[in-house]
Amino acid sequence: MKKMLLLTLMTILALTASAHDFVVNGIYYNKNGNEATVTYRGTSYSQYSDEYSGNVVIPSTVKYNGTTYSVTSIGNYAFAGCKGLTSVTIRYSVTSIGNQAFEGCSGLTSVTIPNSVTSIGGYAFYNCSGLTSVTIPNSVTSIGSGAFESCSGLTSVTIPNSVTSIGSEAFYGCSGLTSVHITDIAKWCEIAFNGRDSNPLYYAHHLYMNGSEVTKLSIPNSVTSIGSSAFRNCSGLTSVTIGNSVTSIGYYAFQSCSGLTSVTIPNSVNSIGGSAFSDCSGLTEIRSKIVDVYSVAMGDNVFYNVPKTSCNLKVPIGTATTYRNANQWKDFSNINDVLLIASDTVGDLNFDNAVDGEDINIMVNYLLHKSVYIDEDGVADIDGDGKPTGFDLNRIVRIILGE
Repeated sequence: MKKMLLLTLMTILALTASAHDFVVNGIYYNKNGNEATVTYRGTSYSQYSDEYSGNVVIPSTVKYNGTTYSVTSIGNYAFAGCKGLTSVTIRYSVTSIGNQAFEGCSGLTSVTIPNSVTSIGGYAFYNCSGLTSVTIPNSVTSIGSGAFESCSGLTSVTIPNSVTSIGSEAFYGCSGLTSVHITDIAKWCEIAFNGRDSNPLYYAHHLYMNGSEVTKLSIPNSVTSIGSSAFRNCSGLTSVTIGNSVTSIGYYAFQSCSGLTSVTIPNSVNSIGGSAFSDCSGLTEIRSKIVDVYSVAMGDNVFYNVPKTSCNLKVPIGTATTYRNANQWKDFSNINDVLLIASDTVGDLNFDNAVDGEDINIMVNYLLHKSVYIDEDGVADIDGDGKPTGFDLNRIVRIILGE
């Protein structure tokens, strides 16, 4: 009986020791047909500690017992808890990095992800505090929840335009981020994230604003909505220009952006959520291009604790009286009619969707210093040199003449 129990125990131990299918050059694999997945040693990722250490190179193919396997993935927990791991180079052929694959690898300082990888799993690099920079290749389409959460040493990230989904809190707690390059911000901003409050721009707080050098934000014309809490507490942000296609600004979107001094709101906006700009105590100028202010649904306390007595509210010509009677807008002491461009039609300076003699008069008056203001970021600056000039006037004339 005792011999039988001992034999059973030995069998279990043998199975435990060989739960991975094979090991080559210190890397453990599971096989599936002619494909291999990098895994951990034993039956549990926590069974052994630091089975991987130093510099690890994951090959494209591996040969075992006369069979060549294509290494296509890094499995869940494959390197989890390997604090002695310092660098990882993943060769081309790997298409996915599994959930928690490198979780807790605090000694990991660099990782090279090839252009074959399409997905990075949830919490894949969670708490890799030694990791300083990551370039995500343009083959990646999804980044899992918490993928780089608590990577406190991470200073730079490059996100390609191939990415179509980023999970919740993917970069949460990356307090050291100072450089972020997003190759196609317009597309990225439109992703329907599974983030906190389900807002599309929540991660902008972590990706843009942890860097002290990032102070200005221009939201491109392809973005249609700014989600709730999107830029909340981004105290380093000083100016925001919202693109002409944005129709809604979510609640708390810019709350407590205490360094924010100016914001431009386009005419396309039809709703502004509650407390969207509350506690933006540094605001000195709001440029609202909204023509029909009564058509905009306003949440409660949109401008709570904004210095309404000193902040200059610039509105389209002929609308100041309306603003002075509209709920919440009327609380501003300085409401001024100015020429704010509210059209996307090049040369249309009075937003009547046509380019004609009226637009010539507006430009002439501006150049003769007879008009108060032209929005230099708008359609008046036709040649894109940063300001409306005589060259732009000449171009308007040519547009009217059909040249």
